[in-house]
Amino acid sequence: MWEWLWQWIFPDQCVVCGQYGTPLCLPCAARCPAYTAALPACGADSMTIVYDYAGAMRQAILRLKYANQPRIAHVLGTVLAQAPWPTWPHAVVVPIPGAPQRVAARGYDHALLLAHQVATVRQLPVRTNLVRVRNTTAQAQLTRIQRQQNLKHAFVWRGGVAPHTVILVDDICTTGATLHEAIVVLRHAGATYIHVAVVARGTTHHTPHVHQVDVGGVR
Repeated sequence: MWEWLWQWIFPDQCVVCGQYGTPLCLPCAARCPAYTAALPACGADSMTIVYDYAGAMRQAILRLKYANQPRIAHVLGTVLAQAPWPTWPHAVVVPIPGAPQRVAARGYDHALLLAHQVATVRQLPVRTNLVRVRNTTAQAQLTRIQRQQNLKHAFVWRGGVAPHTVILVDDICTTGATLHEAIVVLRHAGATYIHVAVVARGTTHHTPHVHQVDVGGVR
């Protein structure tokens, strides 16, 4: 009820065209710059990255992560699921888990929301057995070497053997260090084929500190 009332008083507005009812409409999302550069080496068997982390897509992801706008995950998860990558039989969708302290502060795990939407569109199950067992420093503030050290032993797989085929979902990839560490854990747990599905690819030189995030008029 409160969510409905809030949306009635302060409806979402597309960050690009201003259309009411969604924080990023699907037509505007489709016009965001596609990622066409080389894929990062993270140990995956295959990988999909849909967008450059720039412009409206950057604003949408920042709002999802730092401006309490979880509904953006529905749009971003939909466009990620509709990207041209195959659906493997018996594949399972697994999100990259957020650091516990940041998930608690945000009130939701944005990668889990993305994973649920991908799974809904692709008609696949979601597994949350990949767990981040310790808080880590925000990756955006670290160099490549620091990112690798920061994530050592950060993930574990809990609950038996991992599925044979895993669709590993996250919002953004920069160096690939987070994905690599998660993939190592999944391999050790028994996964034999891992496809990474990421909304956008960023670079270390323009990933902002949290206090510098430009979310332009968010509530």
